[in-house]
Amino acid sequence: MNGVSVNKMRRLLEDEGGNFGIMTALLLPVLFLAGSVAVNVTSAVKESSKMQAALDTAAITAVKSFGEGESESDARTAANALFFANFERSSHLEADNLSDPDEGATIQVEFSVIDDEPTATASYKADYDPLFWGLRPYRISRESVAARAQGKEACILALHPTATRAFEVGGSATVDTSNCTITSNSKDVQSIYIGGTATLKAECLYATGKVSATLANTKLACGKAREDVPPTPDPFKRKAMPTAGSLVNLAGCGQNFVGNGGGNGDCNGTGKTPSKVPDDYSVTLKPGTYRGLEVKGKVRLEAGNYIIDGGALKFTSQSIISGDGVTFFLLNGAQIDIHGGANFHVTAATSGPWAGFVIVAARNNTQAAVINGNSASSLTGIIYMPASTEIKYAGSGTTGGECVRIVAQEITMIGNSAFKSDCKKELADAKINNPGAIRLVR
Repeated sequence: MNGVSVNKMRRLLEDEGGNFGIMTALLLPVLFLAGSVAVNVTSAVKESSKMQAALDTAAITAVKSFGEGESESDARTAANALFFANFERSSHLEADNLSDPDEGATIQVEFSVIDDEPTATASYKADYDPLFWGLRPYRISRESVAARAQGKEACILALHPTATRAFEVGGSATVDTSNCTITSNSKDVQSIYIGGTATLKAECLYATGKVSATLANTKLACGKAREDVPPTPDPFKRKAMPTAGSLVNLAGCGQNFVGNGGGNGDCNGTGKTPSKVPDDYSVTLKPGTYRGLEVKGKVRLEAGNYIIDGGALKFTSQSIISGDGVTFFLLNGAQIDIHGGANFHVTAATSGPWAGFVIVAARNNTQAAVINGNSASSLTGIIYMPASTEIKYAGSGTTGGECVRIVAQEITMIGNSAFKSDCKKELADAKINNPGAIRLVR
């Protein structure tokens, strides 16, 4: 190397400006990449936060809609609409095969019950497309879980959304539902009505509308009725109804014991009723499908389901009925009429798909009902007649009360009734709860 070249090299190495230029050239791609990563991470975090906030709102909406009686499909639709209304997706996000709400994009919403709380889990995934070259798409995946806590247990639930006096206690009736609530879904200004000289004791009154009550005759553990509350959905609407089978033949059961009973033949597989019966004799009936069942004398019911197919279930004033583990089903417009003089002691089954239910009417059965035994009578179980226009109920006025819950469109108390609060065993843990607060689980 000649002297000139050596001198040029020495000057280049000694030139700080030249070194800076070389270093800058070498570091520029690295600096650009680092800046790109920082910008993209910041942007991705921002999009992720927006997604989470929108999902939280969607999950709360889903569990609220579902908890107030909407179908899973309708609750999902409401959740999706609110999610995309709140989440303005960046042009750098590409959802999993769901690029745009107008093109059928959806969030995933699943429903479950955790620790007796209705729960909705909402989730959404999208690929974040980097702002600059050289970076691979970044997957953003978020999930939100919302749950609705169970509120106070209800002894009585009136489902009608607009009826005047959907729940009523009138005349001189006395009703005691201490430690459980009375709930009405009606928006009317007299959603719950207590009038005349009637008296009522309850844990609380919950009305989607207003409560009209004689304050001097109303005692509430909660201090004041709760008005303008969300409606309480039918807690049993997803239970499958049984189907009617071949009809039971009542021949041989004795005409003084059951309607259409005869004196010849076999009585539903339990033998022929004698023509001259002892004073303490009772007819035994087995579970099955009956066109109608009118009890006129002393009858014992074996455990099981008694399906009334289009006729009437009737306890006359002279009847004496006993049965444990019994559920009456009123199908195809069947009616129920239990007279005031009837003496009955019937308890519901504690196992099986309808455990805890003593009277069940089909969801399209709008027939009104009268359940009016004497003071010594008792029912144990849930009276579930969700479409019945009205149940007039006069239960036992005994101090101990009955393990009874009632669900119908409208309910009128026409006598003295006392309801037990702790009936977990008798009702097979089936409960009616008012909606509680909604919270984000995660």
